[in-house]
Amino acid sequence: MKYSCIAFFTLSILLDSCSNPMIINGIYGGTRTPHVFILSEDSTFKYEYHAMWYSESSGTWQKRKNTIYLNSFEQRNKMPVEYTKIENNNKKAIINIKVNIADKPEKDYICFPYVNGKSVFINPGKGSYSFDYEFPVDSISFLIAKRTFFLRGTGYKMSYDDIKTETIYPHLSVGESMDVTINLIDSLFGYKVFKDEKLEIKGGKIFFKEKNRKYKLLKK
Repeated sequence: MKYSCIAFFTLSILLDSCSNPMIINGIYGGTRTPHVFILSEDSTFKYEYHAMWYSESSGTWQKRKNTIYLNSFEQRNKMPVEYTKIENNNKKAIINIKVNIADKPEKDYICFPYVNGKSVFINPGKGSYSFDYEFPVDSISFLIAKRTFFLRGTGYKMSYDDIKTETIYPHLSVGESMDVTINLIDSLFGYKVFKDEKLEIKGGKIFFKEKNRKYKLLKK
């Protein structure tokens, strides 16, 4: 009889846990985290980051075992590039960079060039600029950083996620110049792209890991 009661009690717990699974949908955040996730019943999510700057995202979520996987609707992070080539009288390839953006200061952005798949070690500064290259340029792309201001003396800098442009293949020869126009899309800097990003479910709570730091997200 004693063992029958124990078996019945254990079975009751198992049945209760199966009949009352954790309800995933809801708003998750906390006083000690700048991250807010809104998980909806239709398997879509919204994400907001509230700190010194604002970031957001939206997409779909899927639960597999003890993990929630997030994928943003917007996966494109390559900005378009336009270019034209002309001849020059120098023994170098010359690249003129024009930062093109509407209603924003172009000097909020730094465009780091990658020539033939490799980073070019120059200090481009903010906004439009020019540089020369001693070898033919088969391909070129740019890594763009948005830097609106710096707080000197504190070690903290205002920053957004960097974004890449598409790669173009101008096959620029030595003795040719190229005018490159980078068409910046400012809204992409405030849009965080999730691609199979993981939220961990543990002990009825959800945890989000970013840059080696784990945040506990409480349901509101």
